[in-house]
Amino acid sequence: MEEKFITIVDIGSYRTAACTAKIEGRNIDIAAYKEAPSDGVRHGRVFNPLRASTVVKSLLTDIERQLGIKISKVVTGIPGYGINTRSITLKNDRTSPDDFITSDELNSMTELAYSRTEDENERVYCVIPQSYRIGDAMEIPYDDAIGMSGPSIEGKYRIFAGNKAVFDSNEKTFKAIDIEIAGKYLYPMASAESTLLGQEKQNGVALIEFGGNTTNLVIYYKNIIRYMYTLPFGGKNITDDIANECKITTSLAESIKRDFGSAMPEKLSINAEKSLQIKSRSQRDIEIPIKYLSEIIEARCKEIFDALLYKIEESGYADLLSSGIVLTGGSANLLNISDYLKTASGYSVRRAMPVGKFSYTGFPKLSDFSSSAISGLLALAWEDCIGFEDSYNTAGTTVEDIRTVREPDTADNAGSNEETCENGETARNDSSENSGTTWIKGLFGGMKKDKVDKKKDKGDKKKEDRKKDNRFSGFSGILFEDDDNI
Repeated sequence: MEEKFITIVDIGSYRTAACTAKIEGRNIDIAAYKEAPSDGVRHGRVFNPLRASTVVKSLLTDIERQLGIKISKVVTGIPGYGINTRSITLKNDRTSPDDFITSDELNSMTELAYSRTEDENERVYCVIPQSYRIGDAMEIPYDDAIGMSGPSIEGKYRIFAGNKAVFDSNEKTFKAIDIEIAGKYLYPMASAESTLLGQEKQNGVALIEFGGNTTNLVIYYKNIIRYMYTLPFGGKNITDDIANECKITTSLAESIKRDFGSAMPEKLSINAEKSLQIKSRSQRDIEIPIKYLSEIIEARCKEIFDALLYKIEESGYADLLSSGIVLTGGSANLLNISDYLKTASGYSVRRAMPVGKFSYTGFPKLSDFSSSAISGLLALAWEDCIGFEDSYNTAGTTVEDIRTVREPDTADNAGSNEETCENGETARNDSSENSGTTWIKGLFGGMKKDKVDKKKDKGDKKKEDRKKDNRFSGFSGILFEDDDNI
C-alpha cells in the first residue's frame, strides 16, 4: 500500500508547531512533531512574514531530515481574531419544482454565499448553512432538505468574514519558503473538532479556547456552528499583569503563574498564608504572597470571562447550552480555572484535551490542552483528504537545495485525559510533557541522573543551611531572577 504524508503547521502567538503524520489507507500515525517560539506573530496573526517563515522553515527542515522526505504543501489555520460573523438569507426559485433537491443544488447556494462580501477588502473565510425553508416547511436541516421538493429554497447562512489582511500575511509566510497551502481551517473550528463530543454539539455547547494572546468562543447547537468570536486577550495578559504588579521579568512571571498560580484565592487552603521570595543581585529582594498572586490572576480572568459570557448572551443561545462549557487551550492548565468558570457562569464546565481519531503515542505534547488546534487541523485534513503527498527519500540532496527563503511579495470519543470540575480541581497535572517546561523546571529538571547523584550531598547541605536562615521560614519557594547565579 502506498505510503503518504500530511503536514500541519500551527502558527500561534506563543509558539509555532509542525506535525507530520504517515497515512496508509485509512490508518494514520504521527511521524514527527516539532515546535519553536513564534516570531513575527501577534494575536495569532502574522505581522512579519519573513520572520515567521524563518521559524516555519526551521521546523519543516528538521522534520524533512528526520523522516527523509520533502514537504511541499501543508494544512494550516486561519486566526479567529479579526473575523466577524453575520447572517444572510439566499433564495433560489427552482425551474423544476417537482424535482428532488440534491446536495449539488444546496452546495451551489453555499458557494454563492461566499461571494457576498460587503466591500472589496473583505474575504469570506467560511460559510455554514443554518437551516432551509422549502415551500411551507421551515427550519429544515441540510441533510433533511436533500430529497425534498418544492418551488423554492430559502437558505439561512452564517458567514465568517474579515479583512483580506487577516490571512494574507500567513499566506506570504508559506510563499516565502515555496510551500503550498493545501488547505486551511478556522482555528476555533479546528479546536472544536478535537475536543467536543458529538452529543455536546447536538445538545448545545460553548467551547472556550483559552490561549496565549487570544481566547476563542465557538457555540454549537443541533450539530451546527451557530456563533464564533475571538477575544484579543489570553494567558499572556495574566503573565504581564503579574510582571507589572510584582516588578519582575515576564519570563519569571510566567514560571510563577504556572507553578504557583490559581484562579481562585479562596481555594488556596494552607498556601494562602505562604509567600514567594525572589532574591536578586540587581535589585532589592521581592516578596510575593501567593494569595496576592492569585488575586492578580483572578482579576484578569474575571475580565476575560465576563466578556465571553456577554458574547454568549449576545449569541441568543445562552439558554440552549445543555452541555454547558468545554474549556481547552494552553491557559486551561491554570489551577482552579474550570471551578472559577463554573462559579462565574453557572454552567457545567469540562476541561478537554484533544481526543483525535489517531494515537498520540510517543508525542505527548499533542495531547496537551495547548495542542487542541493542531490536533483538530490534522483531524479535519485527514477527513477531507487534503494535503496528502507521496513520500520519497531525499538522500544525496540537502534540504537547503530543496527550498530557500526569499523575501515575501507582500471528536466523538471521550478520553481519560478529559477532566470535569464537578468534584472541584484539587491538583494540577505535574507531567512536564503535558504542562510544558517552566523556567523553574527547565533549570532543575533537565539534569541527568548521574549529575544529580554527584550533587546530592552538596544539595542536602544547602537545604540545611537554608533551614537555619530564618529569612526563608514560611516561604513556599525561593526564586531567582534570570541574571542571578544559583
